[in-house]
Amino acid sequence: MKSPAGEAGEPGLILIQIDGLARTQFERALEAGQLPFLRKLIRRKHFTLETFYAGVPSTTPAVQGEIFFGVRAAVPSFQFLRRSEGRDFRMYEADSANTIEEELLEKCPDPLLAGGHAYSNIYRAGAETRYCSRDFATSELFRRLHPLKLLVFGIIYLPKLLRMVVLSVIEFGLAIADALRGLYDREDVFKEITFVPARIAVCVVLREAIRFRVLLDIERGVRVIHANFLGYDEQAHRRGPDSAFAHWSLKAIDSAIRDIYKAAADSRYRDYELMVYSDHGQEKSTPYVKLHGRELDEALREVFATGPLAGTEIWSRKMSEFLGSTVDRYRQWFGASRKPPVSEAAPDPGSQIVVTAMGPVGHLYFPRIPEDGAMVGYARDLVQKARIPLVILPKGDGGVVRAFTRSGEWKLPEDRAEILGKDHPFLDEAADDLLALAAQPDAGDIVFSGWSPHEDPLTFPLENGAHGGPGSEETRGFLLVPDRIRRWHVSHLANTRQRVRGEDLRQIVMHYLGRDGKREEFVPEMAREVPTGTLRVMTYNIHSCVGIDSKIRPERIARVINHFDPDIVAVQEVDCHRPRSGGHDQAQLIADHLRMNHVFQTMLGENEERYGIAVFSKYPVEIVKAGLLTEAVPNRYREARGAIWVKLKQEGGGHIHLINTHFGLGKQERFQQLRALIGTGWLGSIPEEEPVVLCGDFNSGPRSKVFRMLTGLRDAQSQVHGFRPRPTFSSVNPVLRLDHVFVSKHFDVKSIEVPRTPTAVVASDHLPLCVELSLREPS
Repeated sequence: MKSPAGEAGEPGLILIQIDGLARTQFERALEAGQLPFLRKLIRRKHFTLETFYAGVPSTTPAVQGEIFFGVRAAVPSFQFLRRSEGRDFRMYEADSANTIEEELLEKCPDPLLAGGHAYSNIYRAGAETRYCSRDFATSELFRRLHPLKLLVFGIIYLPKLLRMVVLSVIEFGLAIADALRGLYDREDVFKEITFVPARIAVCVVLREAIRFRVLLDIERGVRVIHANFLGYDEQAHRRGPDSAFAHWSLKAIDSAIRDIYKAAADSRYRDYELMVYSDHGQEKSTPYVKLHGRELDEALREVFATGPLAGTEIWSRKMSEFLGSTVDRYRQWFGASRKPPVSEAAPDPGSQIVVTAMGPVGHLYFPRIPEDGAMVGYARDLVQKARIPLVILPKGDGGVVRAFTRSGEWKLPEDRAEILGKDHPFLDEAADDLLALAAQPDAGDIVFSGWSPHEDPLTFPLENGAHGGPGSEETRGFLLVPDRIRRWHVSHLANTRQRVRGEDLRQIVMHYLGRDGKREEFVPEMAREVPTGTLRVMTYNIHSCVGIDSKIRPERIARVINHFDPDIVAVQEVDCHRPRSGGHDQAQLIADHLRMNHVFQTMLGENEERYGIAVFSKYPVEIVKAGLLTEAVPNRYREARGAIWVKLKQEGGGHIHLINTHFGLGKQERFQQLRALIGTGWLGSIPEEEPVVLCGDFNSGPRSKVFRMLTGLRDAQSQVHGFRPRPTFSSVNPVLRLDHVFVSKHFDVKSIEVPRTPTAVVASDHLPLCVELSLREPS
C-alpha cells in the first residue's frame, strides 16, 4: 500500500481506550512493570497523568456517548428497557447500538470521529471505517467479506497472521491454566470452558487486528483514529480488576500502544499525537447469588408477593446466564447465539415487572405505578428483604428523588455523603449524575445499585469485577495528556476540579482538531505589562524546524515550547520563505500556535528568502535594536551573526531588557561577536540599575572566553543550589552546553529545565533551556 504523497497540513490524533482500567489499577500496573512503555513516556514527561471521571452510569455506552457526541447519560445502563419500543436493549447488540446512535446523531450532528476510523467501540461516531457493535451483525459481516479478498489478504499478511496464531496458542495455554484455577475455586465447569475461546478472541485476535488496522491507518494518513482494547476489561469482569490474569493482559496492550506510537512518530505524511485513556474503572465485586444464595429474580418475587403489584409476573434475564458479558457478547456479534430460554423471551411491559440488571446497576419497570406509599414500601423491602445496598425512587411526591440504604432513607443531592460515602473522590458530581440518571427517559421506575460505602460492592451477574454504578473505583479512570495539548487544556478547562470527564475530553479533542471554532486569528493585547513575581525565559535553537527525523514541523517546535509555558522565548535558526523548509514563515507559524507576539531579525537574506533569529513574548515588547554583530566574510565567517534587543515594561514601572543572539562556529568569529555585544552599542549602554537577560546559542562552553568576558552577568544554570548544569547539544545525546541564559544581579534563579521528552528530542538537534526567574526587590 502506498503512502499519501506530500505532507498533510493538519495534525492527526490517535485515541487509545484501555477499557475498564481504573486509575488505581493503572498506577499499580505502572509500578509493577506491566506497562513499561507508557511508564517510560510518563517519566520522560511526554504524558501528564490525570484522572478521568466516568460519570454515572459508568459504562462504555454512556461514556462514549458523552465523548463522541457530548451527551451525558445517553443510556441509563448497559441493559435497560427501551420504553418507546417496549424492548430489552443490551448495548453490545448491533440493533440496540444503532438505535441509540441515531438518537445521539439528532442531538449532535458533529460526532467526534467524523471522517476517521474506529475499532471495537459501541458507536461509529461518524467514522468511515469501523468495527463496532453495530458492524458485527451477521448480515453486515457477510456483506463485507469476499472470498477473493480474504485470499489475497491472507497471502500478503501471512507473517502477521502466523504471529497471531502463535500468540493465540500461548494465550490458549494461559486460558486453560486460568480455567483450571476457576474449577479449583469451584466455578461452573461449562462457563470456564466456554470462556477459553472468548478470551482468545478478545485478548489476542481482536487486539492484534486492532493493532494491525491502526498501523495501516497511520500509513494511509487517516486524521483521527479511535481504538478500544477490551482485553483487560473482560479479564477483570471474570477474575477481578486486581487479578494477575487481568493485569497480564496489560503487557500485550502496552506493546500494541508502543508499536502504534512509533508508527505515528515515523509518519512522514501527518504529524500525529497520541492520547490514552480509560472510559471507567471496575469495582472488585461479589455476585449477588454467591452472597445471598439465591438469584435476584427469586428475591424480587418475595418483595412483590404483596402490595398492589402482587401476582404480577416478573420478567428478567436469568442472572446466571451472564458470563461476565464476554461469551454472550461474542455469540451475539458473530451470530452464534443459542435459542434464548423462556426467561429471555421479549418482555411485556404492559403486564410484567421488567427487571434489567446487567452489572451492578439495575432497573425495575412496572406495568402500573403504585401510589407513593406503596413505592416507598417496596423500596424498603428491596433493601431489607432482597438485601440490595442502594435503592432510588426517581419520582416521589413533590419531585424529590429519594434513596434508601440499610442505614436509612435519604434525599438526593442533599444527603450525598450518607449515600455515596464522604470519602468518594467525585462526591458532588456523582450525586448530580445519579439525579440525572433517575431522570433519564429509559430509567426504571425504581433504580437500584450494588454500591455501598460501608460494605464490599455487589454485582448482579456472575462476575468478580463490575462497573456501571457510582462507586469510587468504577467512576475513576485515567487520562494521559500529551505535552502538545496540556497547556491549552489547563488554560481553558476548569482543571481545578482535578479531573476530566467525557465532555471535557471531547472539547480537548475538538480544539486540537480545529473543529471547535476557537482558532480565530490571534490579535495580541498591547496594553499588558509584565506582572511582579516570576518570569519564565526560554532559549531554543530550532534548527529551521527540521527534526532529527528530517521532518520539517514548526508546530512540533511550538509543542515543545508550549509544554513549559514560558513568558518570553528566544529562538535561533529560523527560516522564512525558504524552499528548503517548505516556503513557510516559520516565526509567524510558531507565534500563531503559541498565541504570542513575535519579532524576527534577518541574518541572511536573498530575494524573498530569509534566515535569522526571533523572540516570542506573551507581553508587548519594544524593539530597542536588531542587527548584525559581524558580517559574513568570505573565507573567514561563513554567515552573518546578530542579535535582537527588546524591552518589556514592568508592572509598577521600569523595564526588563532581553537580548537574543546566535554566535558563530569559529573561535575568532565568536570573539569578535562578543566584543560587539558587550560594547556601547549593545550591553554597554544599558544602565546598571536595569535588569538584563542575555540568551541564545553561543556555540561556546562554560570554560570559554565568552564566559570569562561576561563579567557583569551570571550563568543561570550555575545559580541554583544543588543543581548540576545540563548540556543542550545534541538532543539525542546531549554532551555540550552551547545554549545559555545569562542574568544580571537583579534576578534570582528559581529553577532550570532542560527537557528530554520524546518530542523535544526529535524536534531539533538542540534541546531547549527554560529558566524561571524572580526579580529582586530594589535595595
